[in-house]
Amino acid sequence: MPQATVCAEVAMLEVLGLDQPAEVLYFTLVDNPPLPVDDLCRRTGIGPDAVSGALVRLENGGLISRLPGSPASWTALPPEHALEVLLLARERDIHRVRALTERLTERHREARRGRDSSSLIEVVTGRDGVARCGQQLFNRAEREIRGIDAPPYAQASDGERVNSANVVADRSVRSRFIHARDTLSMPGTMERVEADIAAGEEVRFLPEAPMKLIIADDQAALIPLLATPQVLDACILVHPSALLDALSTLFESLWSQAQPYMPGRSAPVGPDEFVNEEERRIISLLAMGLPDETIARQLGIGHRTVQRRVQALLGRLGAASRFQAGVLLASRGWWHPDEEAIGRGRAG
Repeated sequence: MPQATVCAEVAMLEVLGLDQPAEVLYFTLVDNPPLPVDDLCRRTGIGPDAVSGALVRLENGGLISRLPGSPASWTALPPEHALEVLLLARERDIHRVRALTERLTERHREARRGRDSSSLIEVVTGRDGVARCGQQLFNRAEREIRGIDAPPYAQASDGERVNSANVVADRSVRSRFIHARDTLSMPGTMERVEADIAAGEEVRFLPEAPMKLIIADDQAALIPLLATPQVLDACILVHPSALLDALSTLFESLWSQAQPYMPGRSAPVGPDEFVNEEERRIISLLAMGLPDETIARQLGIGHRTVQRRVQALLGRLGAASRFQAGVLLASRGWWHPDEEAIGRGRAG
């Protein structure tokens, strides 16, 4: 095996807690049949005392085994099992340290609560901490909640997911949320959005969402610490400041550009015309520029079925393209790209 490859692999095993002599010996045993101590010393250039100590550590770690005989020989155990055991042990250690970090962070925050009231921002860490902070913003809002919805989502350790619709359903708090259009390709998204709209939430879509955001009553905002987090375990809580004003302005600018979503429901649209629930949903998704594959996935129907429905709708409209269909849909009252129409959809 080339020396550069050996060095790279040895460096990788350091993360499992093996020191350099143990790593060198382990790779030597992996690449060779059982070897006695003298041969290991000669092949690795490591002294007898250091070799003996490293062999004990490797044996205790379950990586090698001692074979009987005189002199005794050592052999490497199957790496796919031996290294997996070490990896699982290290993962358990990391989880314990993460849990300790969250507890210490909470204690640090509690110790300073009330002393840093003039601070403009506060870093919130840990999945539980982020989930609690988001839910607190929803609960404390008295007039309005605004936000940009995008994955990943905050979820407490007990499995409860942060949800704004629960707040507006029980209180007279206006809720407006912008979603990324791409999230409609995720299973169950449309059902969740329509449930939120039924609870009184106003929803619009953009081709892309620049960031996650929650704003409560212009008094506080929550944004991720990282621009594109894989896991939502660190956020910034923004108190009244120029930054909070900028976030509010950003939301309103995006809201004016975003496209409303009309929930599916049966509704008459003319004296001799009728749009059923499935057609209305297709119209809404079609008007947002979603491809047939995504529409089929969201509605739980076949791709060919969607293609037939779309062609039938285009035929009824006399439209030559999807863009022209969107214009005709609005002109005939089949789809209303305005806030008033969304309100009528909820009222119905």
